[in-house]
Amino acid sequence: MRNIVYVENRQVVTVKKYSLRFFNMVTKEERFIPFEDIDYLIFDTGSSLFSEKLVEKCIENRISLLFLDRKHTPVAAYESIYGQENRLDTLKKQFKATSRFKRRIWRKIVIAKIQNQAICIEQNCNDEETPYLLRDVSQKVTEGDGKDYESYAARKYFPILFGKNFKRGRHSDIVNAGLNYGYAILRSVIRNELIMHALEPSFGIHHVSVNNPYNLSDDLIEPFRPFVDSLVFENIYDKGTNELDKKMLVGVLMERCVIDGKVYRLGDAIRKTVESYLRCLNTNAISDILLPQMIEGGR
Repeated sequence: MRNIVYVENRQVVTVKKYSLRFFNMVTKEERFIPFEDIDYLIFDTGSSLFSEKLVEKCIENRISLLFLDRKHTPVAAYESIYGQENRLDTLKKQFKATSRFKRRIWRKIVIAKIQNQAICIEQNCNDEETPYLLRDVSQKVTEGDGKDYESYAARKYFPILFGKNFKRGRHSDIVNAGLNYGYAILRSVIRNELIMHALEPSFGIHHVSVNNPYNLSDDLIEPFRPFVDSLVFENIYDKGTNELDKKMLVGVLMERCVIDGKVYRLGDAIRKTVESYLRCLNTNAISDILLPQMIEGGR
């Protein structure tokens, strides 16, 4: 995986030959980063400027552009239409995917998520019972997760990781803020990857809300969530900090995982997962789905 460039100061970002030029309006310093060294360009400031040429060159070089609002939540992304010649054919396959196909895919997603939660507990907590319980639960998940073992696992998982009084949701505490921010970054990156592969993000597997343009992103994100959980535990909860380190959370894309028997950065793993889902649609074989696994015993 290439670099994540995070713009949070007053900067002018333009194009200079085969590089992006970053000029700091406060310090007057400038730096250059070649296109080939960048995967993601994230703007987390309302006081920076960028050129039209920058957008064009980022799209040409498959650099994902992401913009965050004042609450540091992703609100916009520039998505390339390049490489989408088969978009109509892909949309037809998404639309025709059977309920059984989706239920079987969802089972694999839930299992991968719960197993990653077990590893997350092992890495961060002095607890042997919960990982055993979570792995046992993961073996009970059936097609479509009709008994909602995903929610059951979450009720066991979060109180162990973040304390018995922790409640997951849009609460104002720093832990939830960190989780929401990290998840939002992953969600946006997954959606961007889906668009680049001519997939329609609103056509979900398990999530089917007519008001949610991110349904498929919200499906595929599930096994990736524990990577954010682990970062929030280490850098926020365990340290007792009250400050949200946004750059640290964006760094989740550089975390390592195992996918398809090999070690990848999470940003690359997202691409592998999206590509594998596209293969599943083409072959109608759920065995083609590739999902990330946390590295047991640490990073």
